[in-house]
Amino acid sequence: MRNRVLGAALVAAAVVAAPLTPAAASASPSVPASASSPASEEWILVATLLDQLRVEAPSTVKYNRDLFFEGADLDGDGCRTRQEVLLEETDVPATVTDACTVTAGQWLSYYDNVTHIDPAAIEMDHLVALKEAWVSGAWAWTDAQRQGYANDVDDYRTLTMVTAAVNTAKADKDPASWLPSYRDARCTYIAEWVAVKWRWNLSVDPNEKSAIQTLLAECGAQWWETRLPAMPTVGQPSAPPLPEPVGVYRFWSPVYQGHFFTTNPTERDQIIARWPNVWTYEGQRYTAFTTQVAGTIPLYRFWSSTYSGHFYTADPAERAAVIAKWPNIWKDEGIAYYVYPANSAQADTVPVARFWSNSAAHHFYTADAAERDAVLAKWWRVWVYEGENFRVPAAGIPVPQPPQQPQPTQPPQPPQQPANPGDTRNCTDFATYAAAKEWFDRYYPYYGDIAKLDFDNDGIPCESLPGAP
Repeated sequence: MRNRVLGAALVAAAVVAAPLTPAAASASPSVPASASSPASEEWILVATLLDQLRVEAPSTVKYNRDLFFEGADLDGDGCRTRQEVLLEETDVPATVTDACTVTAGQWLSYYDNVTHIDPAAIEMDHLVALKEAWVSGAWAWTDAQRQGYANDVDDYRTLTMVTAAVNTAKADKDPASWLPSYRDARCTYIAEWVAVKWRWNLSVDPNEKSAIQTLLAECGAQWWETRLPAMPTVGQPSAPPLPEPVGVYRFWSPVYQGHFFTTNPTERDQIIARWPNVWTYEGQRYTAFTTQVAGTIPLYRFWSSTYSGHFYTADPAERAAVIAKWPNIWKDEGIAYYVYPANSAQADTVPVARFWSNSAAHHFYTADAAERDAVLAKWWRVWVYEGENFRVPAAGIPVPQPPQQPQPTQPPQPPQQPANPGDTRNCTDFATYAAAKEWFDRYYPYYGDIAKLDFDNDGIPCESLPGAP
């Protein structure tokens, strides 16, 4: 039978000089020699295994449970996986039919510390649920590897019998969103979670790893060990391949005095075909990811009907501020693509510089250092350098323009600047909102709200006039 050591295993008392944690103090005796366990007898710190796991965002490949081939009889002894686990985990001799169906026994559901004698009251739980395994790398496995995982009785940590309602509540959650209700079981649960992920070369996402680290600290992780998992009999799966970055295409609009970026070739081709007089195609300017990979963050995109342009940011605080302060000017369009943060140490990446123009009322982005330097040297009165906003793979910069396409245009000179009218108008001087807005938009890019027509600074002057939004 299987007996777990609550809280994994504690290093010998001679090594541990500090007081035991509550979970450690309540630990059961060591796993008996008859227990099912990995082939390896080597012990290792759980934190060490955790540090060796890849940190990646969950895969977005569509989940298919049928590809795991549950309930197999891999050793050909006539007992399917559930019956194998029932037989291994019963604390008393089990009653079994000739067809290898367990009808009675005694099982401890260690998640909630409840003992059952009726096998119908318990369910076989994949400690790391099948869907969690899928999004952590199993989507790229072979059928044999997925079947091996779903029916893994060679390591006592992969499968366990638990109270049916508890298994339903756990579902496919990771430790960031679910932990056993029985607090003394949590250190064991976390240790086994990490061991299973290590054995099957599965990744953890950032929130998941943070939650595990927090709990390990509460458990006294520097003293807790677990058996080093053995390689699965089907062979340890390799890490899934990283998605290739895709091209980010750029357009310049002399009409709107701003740029537009897209990773969608269909959208790119539609713009080229339909609006050649509005948008000038500048080709691929850099590359990025359409799905999140390790180390990347979302790049958010906004659209403004007021300024007829887009705004991009990889800073969550800046995004939140724009949403909160200017909801009538900037519409949040969500994630455009994924990039590396500005302070990333990822090799083979380059920074993307961001500029702002008061006259054009747009931002300008470039990953081309030569273009950045040219803007700094030649158009510093038009474009104010705001620094490095994010980073992208270096391999995608630059891509030569095809001969039939226009060469990349330099940021334009601003339109003729009007003379400063001063504080010479009030809202009562205009018959309609449209007239006030036209006057406001003419001078605002150069002198700000010189006549104080926009009292609440929301970009909408003279809101009391007819036709105001």
